[in-house]
Amino acid sequence: MRLLPLALLLLAAREPDVEGPKGLFRRLPPAEPGEWLFVFPEEGQTFAEYRKADPVRPTRERRTVYLAPFLTRPARDPGMLPAMAALLQASFSAEVRVLPPRPLPSGAYVRARRQVSAFALAPHLVRELPADALLVLAVTDRDLFVGDLSHAFGWGSLKLRVGVLSTARLGAEDDPPLARRRTMTLALHEAGHLLSLPHCTFYRCLMNGALTIEEADARPAALCPVCRAKLCWNLGTDPLARERALAGAFARAGMECDARDALTIAETKG
Repeated sequence: MRLLPLALLLLAAREPDVEGPKGLFRRLPPAEPGEWLFVFPEEGQTFAEYRKADPVRPTRERRTVYLAPFLTRPARDPGMLPAMAALLQASFSAEVRVLPPRPLPSGAYVRARRQVSAFALAPHLVRELPADALLVLAVTDRDLFVGDLSHAFGWGSLKLRVGVLSTARLGAEDDPPLARRRTMTLALHEAGHLLSLPHCTFYRCLMNGALTIEEADARPAALCPVCRAKLCWNLGTDPLARERALAGAFARAGMECDARDALTIAETKG
């Protein structure tokens, strides 16, 4: 019999502490080789643990979400930033502002690797946090790496209120709707980290980690019951009102399947 690593056994033993409508949310299956949780066997976090963890939360002064574009060429999708802003506004019930595009800060782009270092960019974002910022999410079309990882789709700090996503590896140039969905779900995922939501290990969920584009495509645009409870408690928002707002934003972004899923969640009683 092949023995599982202790970390994976402990992971399998944990249970979610928030239940959702039956049939709408599938439990996350055991990780396969090459998948995020196989390489990084994270323990996950319950709703009760999140509340005790002192997560990043809005204050009277800090309530605005900022998008900071660092683009080297005109975006293939001219509606990318407006659609992203609309989705973040619906998800967080917050004002979203798009900062003027600008060059990457000195030192953030590592020429020898032809990549942006998330850890080198983060201090610049922290130093320039607007006084009213709840969070700042940077958007770059350069390839990205994080720490020892050779590349990454994005990175979000659980405490610093800053993060970054890269469109470089999202592909689908011949399929604009798929490219749009990949970009939008990545933005929602990384922004979730900035309110201290870690990767989800309980359900198929927007907050699942992903090493490959196939794994990223497999995660839904919806938060699972545990992660949605965390976000709505954090922001003091009504879960069903949030789903209805997201359904409208998804529809306007051309994400019709995700819009229908959000409406189904909003209209289904547990």
